[in-house]
Amino acid sequence: MLLVLLPFLLQCNKSEDITTPTIITPTPPETTLVEVTVPDGKGFDLLSAYNFFEGAIADLNPNTEGGVIPYDLNTTLFSDYAEKARFIYVPEGQQIPFDTTSTLNLPTGTVLIKHFFYPKPDGTEDYIETRLFIKRMDGWQPEIYEWNDAQTDAERTVIGGTRQLTITANGEQRTFNYLIPNQNQCKNCHAYNGDIQPIGPTVSNLNKLYDYADGSANQLDKWQAAGILSTATHSELPKWSSIDDTSTSLHDRARAYLAVNCSSCHRREGSAANSGLYLDYHNQDSLSLGFWKTPVAAGNGSGGLSFAIHPGNADQSILLYRMISDEVEGRMPEIGRELLHEEGIDLIREWIDSM
Repeated sequence: MLLVLLPFLLQCNKSEDITTPTIITPTPPETTLVEVTVPDGKGFDLLSAYNFFEGAIADLNPNTEGGVIPYDLNTTLFSDYAEKARFIYVPEGQQIPFDTTSTLNLPTGTVLIKHFFYPKPDGTEDYIETRLFIKRMDGWQPEIYEWNDAQTDAERTVIGGTRQLTITANGEQRTFNYLIPNQNQCKNCHAYNGDIQPIGPTVSNLNKLYDYADGSANQLDKWQAAGILSTATHSELPKWSSIDDTSTSLHDRARAYLAVNCSSCHRREGSAANSGLYLDYHNQDSLSLGFWKTPVAAGNGSGGLSFAIHPGNADQSILLYRMISDEVEGRMPEIGRELLHEEGIDLIREWIDSM
């Protein structure tokens, strides 16, 4: 009998040794939030120290978890054909009041990031500089960072400088001296009643689609969804026209171009207020817009012409003359451009001739 039971007992013991394997699902690694850091006082020595970008800083991947959002503008400031990548950082809990009448009143702690570069023939990009506008309690503080030759980081500069560049624009090779401004020169273009303020971020200029990493969306909707812009109080929002959008009127394109490229100085609050020439988008007074307006002070800047805008005759208009001028004393803008903006010149010429 014992011999008969033995195989059975051995089989039972063998079955008890068999265990069901435990399936362990690997836990995904936790993502560590890298917070944006903005110092009090002067800016960091290196651009990378702010943590505006994830990974290698040269990839310009915005730290979206940290609150950095890329954006673009309908009408942009001409800067010697440099291309630009723009980003905004608004501290958590802060919100921009919705306003369609002027430049948005960005809250304290906001940082505007504008990166200047040129495409190279091999498909890479030549990084030149990155400018920051930091909103402090007492106003805006500019910080300028010049990229190193290895394109691995950008170093803070107070004195600015120049770089000789050769680029291709409109199919033609151009060699010129690119200006990296010093901190004081920022006031030339950004002056506002003795202080400084940004030029580009208006509702009209931000009202456009942008291709975000998670899909295309209107920038104003994106900012509202992110909680950094208060809800719109208007059903119909104004939108400026880009320079090459021929589906919109010539007048709207010209006025938007002048507003972005000229009115930061040529407005009642700007550094050229004493000229009496006010080119802000909402100005409807024909004389202060320049129609049949004689210059306050004649000189090299007038080119011997009589009127800021001679309706119907662009070649007799001081406005166009100064856009075309290569002379330091006569050209406009005074700084920030060495090359002629051919597309802008063509637009303003056509606009004045059409009057």
